[in-house]
Amino acid sequence: MTVTVFGLGFVGLTTALGFAHYGNKVYGIDVNKEKCALLSSGELPFYEPSMDEVLAATLNKHFFITEDTEKAIAESDCVFYCVGTPYGEHGRADLRYLFEAIDATLNSVHDGKYRVLVVKSTVPPSTTSEKVLPYVKENYGHLLNQLGIANNPEFLREGHCWEDFINADRIVLGC
Repeated sequence: MTVTVFGLGFVGLTTALGFAHYGNKVYGIDVNKEKCALLSSGELPFYEPSMDEVLAATLNKHFFITEDTEKAIAESDCVFYCVGTPYGEHGRADLRYLFEAIDATLNSVHDGKYRVLVVKSTVPPSTTSEKVLPYVKENYGHLLNQLGIANNPEFLREGHCWEDFINADRIVLGC
């Protein structure tokens, strides 16, 4: 399986390296060029036990940092969105970065291949069904028969991300 992960913070990088650790080809995309350069050199942008070893073992073998969204999406079966969703007006999640990543994904779809889009960013319950799905329908309705849309909330603790991913006590997936 080939996976693209948008956002390489704690959640995104853990997700990307987890899939790469299990032998999947993973493309990592992040808007922060400094973070990408650091990761490409084999260094983590934060401390997380064991992940430096996983990065070293998978970088440029199973895990690839890229700016080439077109290539990543063309090859991917699944796209995970792990981008920031800071609190916006009235304490609501600001979905601007999520929608930008979805736009980047769906503007790169030029084939009939089926892909699953997975929201892993921290969002309130029902955001995927009430905000993301309507956004995709309104802007990319012609692609709906090629897409699965899901939510996979994260249960990762800083300082324990890798352990929590590899030995998850629960995995929730909503479609």
